[in-house]
Amino acid sequence: MWVWLAISLSALLHITAAYHGPRWQFYLFKPVTLLMLLVVAWPAGDGGIYHLAILLGLVLSVVGDVFLMWPKDRFIPGLVAFALAHISYSVAFWSQLGSQIVWWLPAMLAAAGVIVFLLLLPSLGKMLIPVAVYIAVISQMAWAAGEFWLTTATTPALLAFVGAAIFMFSDLCLAIDRFRGPFKAATSMIMTSYFLAQSLFVATLLAV
Repeated sequence: MWVWLAISLSALLHITAAYHGPRWQFYLFKPVTLLMLLVVAWPAGDGGIYHLAILLGLVLSVVGDVFLMWPKDRFIPGLVAFALAHISYSVAFWSQLGSQIVWWLPAMLAAAGVIVFLLLLPSLGKMLIPVAVYIAVISQMAWAAGEFWLTTATTPALLAFVGAAIFMFSDLCLAIDRFRGPFKAATSMIMTSYFLAQSLFVATLLAV
């Protein structure tokens, strides 16, 4: 219980610093929040594929966070790090399937991905291909989490699917803020959903 309160406080310190400063608090507490989640996740699993893939996804997310917070624009390296994190999470979720794949889910996610891509397209410029690849990767991660839930109907699977959906919402807000124009509530929406999604992924290790 106390560790989750500490994680929530760390996340809150990062979000409030984005609006009110100081800058050191902004830079410190984003990676600290993820590192605290790593501390929770590390002893929570059995050392199998699922556990290791979740840990790797968290580590890659920390790397992505550092790139995205860099004073100079490191958006592409950050995008690559998070794409690799989503692939790692996908490996975890695909490893847990319990029965036949449900094919209507990827169709729905692909349609949503195309709509988002078309929404962003006029503003992408040279980022067209990287963003298209990233949308495909995160949609595939959500598909893996959805299949995990639909084929096993377990609590960890439900947490994974909800976390994946929230992660997609976080990245959608980030993309709109970056490519379609900044909006005041962007940071709070992006980061609250981001930290919640990562926390739910870690919670899948605990919900056994």
